[in-house]
Amino acid sequence: MAQQVRLNNTNLPFILGGEAVYKAGAVLAQDAGRSGDLVCNTVMGKIAASGKWAAYELVTATDGTAIPQGIYRGPTILEATIQAGDVDDVAILVGGLACLVDESQLVYENSYTRATVITLATEDLRTIEDHLAVRGIFMADVVNISDFENA
Repeated sequence: MAQQVRLNNTNLPFILGGEAVYKAGAVLAQDAGRSGDLVCNTVMGKIAASGKWAAYELVTATDGTAIPQGIYRGPTILEATIQAGDVDDVAILVGGLACLVDESQLVYENSYTRATVITLATEDLRTIEDHLAVRGIFMADVVNISDFENA
């Protein structure tokens, strides 16, 4: 009797199509109170006064980081490194031409989702997904083919 072997595709791409625009050499702002590492595909905001980047973690922030403006695309940065000082030369996906990304791989801090409404400017109630779409970053729901192949 034949036996099927389970095979999983673990190399799923994050960028599914379109053209991506990166901000090379960006600076991640020091966060002395940071709790947890910064991982690849984390939604990011930018501090208006300094132009430095920070993880998008507070929809009511007044320093500019309440607006999602990109996605971190580098290796994991340890919590201690972020607490110690600014981190230079990080890569941020900042937009594109219909850049389509796998939403299931996005990392949101503070339990936010793509549908989280940003309430900073109450006359302009847009979601995280809306703000990234303005920059040319669109989200797609992706189904892992391994789920069907191995059912």
